[in-house]
Amino acid sequence: MKSVIMIGPSPASRGGMASVVQTYLAHGYEEGGRCRFIATHVDGGALRKARRALAALLQLLALLVLGRVSVLHVHLASGVSFWRKALFIAAARLFRRPVLLHLHGGEFIDFVEVRLSGWRQRLALDLLGGAAAALALTEVSAAWLRTRAALKEVEVFPNPIADAAPLARRPGRSVLFLGRLEEKKGVFDLIRAFAAVQRQAPDARLVLAGDGDADGARALAAELGVADCVRLPGWVDADARAALMAEAAVFVLPSHKEQMPMSILEAMMARVPVVATDVGAVPQMLDQGKCGFLVQVSNIPQLSASILRILDDNILADTISERGLMHVKSEYMVGTVLRRLRQRYEELAA
Repeated sequence: MKSVIMIGPSPASRGGMASVVQTYLAHGYEEGGRCRFIATHVDGGALRKARRALAALLQLLALLVLGRVSVLHVHLASGVSFWRKALFIAAARLFRRPVLLHLHGGEFIDFVEVRLSGWRQRLALDLLGGAAAALALTEVSAAWLRTRAALKEVEVFPNPIADAAPLARRPGRSVLFLGRLEEKKGVFDLIRAFAAVQRQAPDARLVLAGDGDADGARALAAELGVADCVRLPGWVDADARAALMAEAAVFVLPSHKEQMPMSILEAMMARVPVVATDVGAVPQMLDQGKCGFLVQVSNIPQLSASILRILDDNILADTISERGLMHVKSEYMVGTVLRRLRQRYEELAA
């Protein structure tokens, strides 16, 4: 029996793409044998990653030789992720199997247009253009695929979020960030904004949960005089994330670039008010500001003012969080998204 083969990072890995894979697998993606998942990446050292990628490629090649692949669904991001997946895409094309690209990562367009040039850029565009269809998280990415990769079958497609029992909310005065601690995620903008928040709300606390430049974050917090009010628990698992969400007064994602961040969907599902930059699909996720505050990238006064509005107005915070929950349940639930995905598979396999 032929199956759709989805490839991407292990669901146990870190990051938004792995979170998407985990959500699909936890909600019946492989039931019935018509769809299978092969992990092409795991966290760890270079040797462990290389072994996983090679084993996955050999597994796919065996299925292709046996004629058991109907469609190859490729979760794709920039950098090493792209070149790793290129081998799988080339194998599927060699066996004339349709490829469905699923574009993630806010820097993918810059990766191809700026970081690549000459033959490498031509090769990347050829690999993209040879796909049967593509799923993009934003209209900007979809339009780019249509024009630069000459793909005709491109659909703007949401990330899924799983339904969950309502959390027992215990919101205090914590401002929560979940993600990698680095400049492009806006974490240093957030620390600067929090320093202004803390002057007007001395009981406010900032929680920066993630790996990355923790030393840089601590140094900036100390320089601004808020080190005692900033906690860095490191990367946290699902249970710890849920606990942090339950205690958060506001979730903030001040990224400089994004596609469709899963952390915002998680916050909305947990009924936590959101403040985020107006990048990628974030304006659509927040229903153009009806379900949270949208701010400009690196606009520190705007960021601090938005955080303070939520901290200072419980009625406003409750209104925003309820709107967010309703919006995410109407647009992003995994059952709805999975049905759309299976329909796309059927069209490509026909």
